[in-house]
Amino acid sequence: MPEKEMKYDREGYKHKSSSRIQLNTSLLGIVIGIFFLTINLRQELLLPKIVATQLVLSIPLLLTSILAYSKMGYRKATDQWNILGWTTFNIAFAFILNVIGIMLANVISWTTSFTFFAVSWILVIIYSIADYIEDKSVLKEKLIKDSLFILIQIILGIFVILGFIG
Repeated sequence: MPEKEMKYDREGYKHKSSSRIQLNTSLLGIVIGIFFLTINLRQELLLPKIVATQLVLSIPLLLTSILAYSKMGYRKATDQWNILGWTTFNIAFAFILNVIGIMLANVISWTTSFTFFAVSWILVIIYSIADYIEDKSVLKEKLIKDSLFILIQIILGIFVILGFIG
């Protein structure tokens, strides 16, 4: 059911919040595991410090997203919780992919890293096109969401690899 139709569908929002909480919880477990594994086995992978910063910041961002989506499941006013949940998730997810991309560049090659980022962006755009084909009213929302995601990856991923930030 398209998101616009779920606005007044309490069961739809409960299902949406539950599935988002499960996704965020899984990512949170992975991020915490990667952080402690990296700290214990190969700390230099977390350099430059922006890598560790993004990895660590993704933890409270995912927690906030979980809390926002949990509110969405039982509150009447769901829009602000949905926006907060999505925004914090999107930033955390971009950070996680940045960490992977930067580590790829440092351990394997820039080519592999840039391919990773390019494929991520292409798939995000394909996903949004499919969503737009189904529901034309999502165009503005998808442009904002995709632009923010890609911008975070360019500034805190690609620019770090190129040495502009770090």
